[in-house]
Amino acid sequence: MPPDEIPDRELLGHLLWEVGARVSLLSEAALSRTPLTPRSAGMLEAVSSDPGTSIAEISRRLPVSPQAVSQVVVRMEKAGYLERSGGTRGRGVRLFVTKAGEAALAEANERKDAFDRELAAALGEERHAELVRLLKEALPMVTALERGSG
Repeated sequence: MPPDEIPDRELLGHLLWEVGARVSLLSEAALSRTPLTPRSAGMLEAVSSDPGTSIAEISRRLPVSPQAVSQVVVRMEKAGYLERSGGTRGRGVRLFVTKAGEAALAEANERKDAFDRELAAALGEERHAELVRLLKEALPMVTALERGSG
């Protein structure tokens, strides 16, 4: 069997994993000239979109463990992109994006947008829009399976 003919490429799970791994590498390259990684940019975006959110809340929203979120938060706090504030009434530590974090996120978002335009050009606008639609539709279904309720 030729090396590019992998039987698992007929399975949706394998295709999603392989495409995800390749897109992850490409997105890391797209952000390589910024101070953020795709993971830290995603977490910074989560805090930016919900100021005062907690590590636990980010972990529930993203497919990342609380421990992994905490590690990234510590690095971004040291870099000056996030700051913590004491929680209120049992809410725990609250997270906020700093001005430096907003600037880093804006730069990362420009790179992510450019990368998405490259993907759209490679797929064609119509196929890109259809793939985005299908993945948005699939996300809650896969999340439900992940949580054991599907």
